[in-house]
Amino acid sequence: MKRIKVKLPFPEIRVDCMQESDLPAVMEIERSSFSCPWEEASFRDGLRPGSHHVYFLVSRHDQNPIAFINFWVVEDDAHIANFAVSPNYRNQGVGKYLLAESLVNIRKLGGNHVSLEVRVSNNPAQHLYRQFGFRIVAVREKYYMDNREDAYVFQLSDLGKIDLCIDHADYTNSEPKAC
Repeated sequence: MKRIKVKLPFPEIRVDCMQESDLPAVMEIERSSFSCPWEEASFRDGLRPGSHHVYFLVSRHDQNPIAFINFWVVEDDAHIANFAVSPNYRNQGVGKYLLAESLVNIRKLGGNHVSLEVRVSNNPAQHLYRQFGFRIVAVREKYYMDNREDAYVFQLSDLGKIDLCIDHADYTNSEPKAC
């Protein structure tokens, strides 16, 4: 079993369900992170009641969203569709902490196999995913519409083999953040 220790980046950070009131800050993070950002309507649709299997989490510092992640879980398969950290909070452990929290939730929601796509040029993200045991399983050629860049498909094939030790939280009795 692979043991991954994740420290709380700073005491004021917390992770919870994204709310519609978070969208202005989330859209700012989205636009500053991606050359082909999602439309706000895509976020709104996922936040609607009845959007089964779709989850949006945010990391907050002083009540303000500083990072977000979107994933879905169907049976034992999960897919991370969107994940970004505000430029002001990068390289401080915020992304690692949010990814760890998300994987804990995915596991509690029944997910065991996790996939995602990442640009071949996004080395920092690839490094983060590898720390958690993700491996490249395929290449999607010309996947990104803005510049026709290829995407690596990363997969974590057995989430049950990862021991996530997250500082500042006790997950043994907690419920998943079923947003």
